[in-house]
Amino acid sequence: MAFLFPDHALPPAVRARVALLRDRAAGPDGLVTTCGGVSMEPAIRRGDPVTVRARAPRAGAVAAFVTTRGELELHRLVAAAPGGWWAHLGDNQIDPSPGLVHATQVIGLAEVAARAPGVRARARALVRLARAAARVAARAARQPGARPHR
Repeated sequence: MAFLFPDHALPPAVRARVALLRDRAAGPDGLVTTCGGVSMEPAIRRGDPVTVRARAPRAGAVAAFVTTRGELELHRLVAAAPGGWWAHLGDNQIDPSPGLVHATQVIGLAEVAARAPGVRARARALVRLARAAARVAARAARQPGARPHR
């Protein structure tokens, strides 16, 4: 996993934010945040309070994760890939392209109803994951003598 997403891939401030938010999500009251966008409507509306609990990611669940820029985001996990990667989409997302997030960035799961992703969403997610894997493989092939980090 370190080869696909080394520990140093996130800036130190973002890693610290992930650790802080995970600690709060693991507490008895969980992490309570307010939804700031419309990408998860109608499951979660702008301004709704959302409780996040420290739980392992799973397809169909709404996950809270920290982006590489340090922002907290709520999206539904669509498909998993080797190496800890997840494809995610908002329920009301305008752009049909799924995003990618690594399990090390996931804070926990929101307390909203899980819903199995549709066939089209899963297909788009799998294509996105395959393209990302191909880019990583191509990058590794261009670096002679490069070996995966352990």
